[in-house]
Amino acid sequence: MSLLRPHSPNNNTLFPNRRKAQPYDFGMPDEMESYVDKIVGHHWTGRKIEFLVKWNLGDSTWKPLTNCNELEALNNYLMLNNIKNWRDLPKRVTVMSQRKQ
Repeated sequence: MSLLRPHSPNNNTLFPNRRKAQPYDFGMPDEMESYVDKIVGHHWTGRKIEFLVKWNLGDSTWKPLTNCNELEALNNYLMLNNIKNWRDLPKRVTVMSQRKQ
């Protein structure tokens, strides 16, 4: 209880563009959708790429690029790999460790 503090809304001057994560629409009913936490890896199958998506509920699933190309998490993953375009990701299997992203 001693750690509880009153809520103060976001200060847009100090933290511009901070917003709550929006669920990505995979075509499932709203009550079944989860939030994407981050992308933690990728692998290639021939010319196709899939990304290992870590969900806010703790599970992880492989999703094709078509499901990930509009996610902010993909942009963050590319930035962490120092890459601007997903086509430049290494062809070897890559899964990032559990370090902070």
